[in-house]
Formats: sequence, structure tokens, C-alpha cells
Amino acid sequence: MSATDFLDEVSLPPLIRTHTAHHLARLERAADLHALERAQERAEGFVEGVEAARALTPATIEALFIALNNAADERRMGLTA
Repeated sequence: MSATDFLDEVSLPPLIRTHTAHHLARLERAADLHALERAQERAEGFVEGVEAARALTPATIEALFIALNNAADERRMGLTA
């Protein structure tokens, strides 16, 4: 399952869904490890903000973190292979 397939399985408000999709796309197209690190930090910061706003359930927040980390790990493997 790709990172964007994750979005089809989780109920998210439209704006959060859009921003999450953009962060996942940035992770998937990072040109190098430095760009990947920056994209991952931005994505995690976004989810932390959503968490602080209590906009989603803790389980959904955890699922977002997992999806972002999986996307970053997958891209990292692609960049280092």
C-alpha cells in the first residue's frame, strides 16, 4: 500500500486530508536525503499541530505519524539503494 492509499482508509477532515496528501507527496518525491529530512520534519510538525489542536483522535494522530514515517522510510531506501 502506498502512502497515499492510507488517506483512502482514514476519515479526515478535508483540509487536514489535503495537507497530509501534500506532505506525503513531498516525502515521496524528495530529491536527496537532506530534502527528505526537511520534508519529514515539516510533516511531523504539521501532525503535532493537529494533535495540539485536538482536531483528531489519538488513534488517528498515531496513524498519521506511522504513515508519514513509512513514506519517509520507503523514500530513504530508494535514495540509498
